[in-house]
Amino acid sequence: MIRKSIATAMITAAAAVGTAGCSGETPGDSPSVGPITSVADVPAGPFDDSGLIAQVQRRNVTAIVETVRMRGGDDDDILAALIAGKAETEWLSGSSNGAPGDLQDIYGWWFRYNLAVDSTEAVVAATHSFMDVATTVTGNKNDPVAHSLAVQHADPRRYDEKYHFPREGAAAEAAYREALPSAQAALEELANE
Repeated sequence: MIRKSIATAMITAAAAVGTAGCSGETPGDSPSVGPITSVADVPAGPFDDSGLIAQVQRRNVTAIVETVRMRGGDDDDILAALIAGKAETEWLSGSSNGAPGDLQDIYGWWFRYNLAVDSTEAVVAATHSFMDVATTVTGNKNDPVAHSLAVQHADPRRYDEKYHFPREGAAAEAAYREALPSAQAALEELANE
């Protein structure tokens, strides 16, 4: 999440510089005429607006998709893994949940791998753990959010929503439902490449 904060700060600074550069208009100047576009006019993609963060997210999503396929998983399994990764960490391995020195793998669990915390190998290892648990879960495949949550709740590490979502008022089911469109879009985008 620190990367996202840095990216947000850089974007804010760039916007402030751009605003200051445009403030040379004098009263009475008419605004330029042209097409007006807003953020709402641009369809949102599944990855972050920051090029660097989007590159890391795309790399991690690709690792998840390839690992699940290698394990014999289908698109439902891939979607469940993508939903969990998006909801828990925004597809960024090595984020902190707010506790000092407490890093999370891409599915929101305490990071306990002997690997670089933000490496592709760490994402692959975490995805193998997710798939190990997924093989024990039956049903719910017609509802990818319910399936994703069922896998997380079946994990023997004991899913504690207060650890995964320490923010007041945040709830796993809401976060997973919110992650669904991004996960679907990411899977579709990678399939079309």
